[in-house]
Amino acid sequence: MFLALREIRHEKLRYSLIVTLILFISYLVFILNGLATGLSDLNKSAITQWQASKILLDKDAEGRLTQSFLNSDDQKKVSGQGTAISQYSTLVKNSHADKTNAQILAIKSDGFIYKNIKIISGHRFTGNNTATVSDELKKSGFEIGDEITIANSDAKLKIVGFTSNASLNVAPVIYTSFQTLKTINQAPVNALVFNKKITGDAHFKNSKLYTINSFIEKLPGYQAQQLTFKFMIGFLFVIVLIVISIFLYILTIQKLPNFGVMKAQGISTKYLVLNTLTQTFLMAVVGIGLAIIFTIITSYVLPSEVPIAISTTQVVATSFGILIMSLLGSLLPIRQIIKVDPFEMIGG
Repeated sequence: MFLALREIRHEKLRYSLIVTLILFISYLVFILNGLATGLSDLNKSAITQWQASKILLDKDAEGRLTQSFLNSDDQKKVSGQGTAISQYSTLVKNSHADKTNAQILAIKSDGFIYKNIKIISGHRFTGNNTATVSDELKKSGFEIGDEITIANSDAKLKIVGFTSNASLNVAPVIYTSFQTLKTINQAPVNALVFNKKITGDAHFKNSKLYTINSFIEKLPGYQAQQLTFKFMIGFLFVIVLIVISIFLYILTIQKLPNFGVMKAQGISTKYLVLNTLTQTFLMAVVGIGLAIIFTIITSYVLPSEVPIAISTTQVVATSFGILIMSLLGSLLPIRQIIKVDPFEMIGG
């Protein structure tokens, strides 16, 4: 440890460059992870709030809620179980001409989804032409008491409450009753959602049962979006490995005569290897630590329109991954240290 710190203090510029590279790459990984999580939440936060386990959709809907129209016979097989849901995508506006895209979801007031709606102000919808809406609508100027006008419809919904983090397919959710939605469209039952094990005959002729995770994976664009981010993040991990290997290899080659002298003086190869690992560990920890600080600052500075979500678990897992890749990057220079011949170095 003493030798590692002394070398870093002596060659501040060189080691600072490595720390800076680790900092920028780590920062980019944290930001991409945050964006991936944020966009994921915009697609599925309402579904997560339901606390459901399975969903029944039309077998020809390919897992898409809007394309699903449940067969009445299949609904009867699970009568009294789960809760029905109907989705309608539209543009909404209020009397102040504020407008935004939204997902109107019709649910029953005696179902578990209704009970699981987390209210942050106001209350749950209680009658026709009332709605509980996502707090995302606040950013567009909507308030409790506003009347929502639906595009291509004469129907109006009164906002009676806000729920937190409720979005579906990157659009805020508006919860209302089936009777209300029927004044806008026919309000067909698109799906039945379950939070308990299905009892009775669970063999459906025209419908298909999905787990909630499978349903989320089939949301439009969700899987492609997440795979893209995972590919970029994985590639950045490889870049960390390559950058650390190249820089430490160059530094090691420059110091080979010094290593040869130290070996001739009786300093063990194990000590020199641990010295290199210690240097790598310290540089990675400093770089990652600074990247975490910059990431937290960035998450507060970015406008609310940018969907970024930083979680402690994700930061810890990512930091650990970058640290491991950094240590693996030191294996190439360590190989050179192990191979160095003191007599050849001194003779040279």
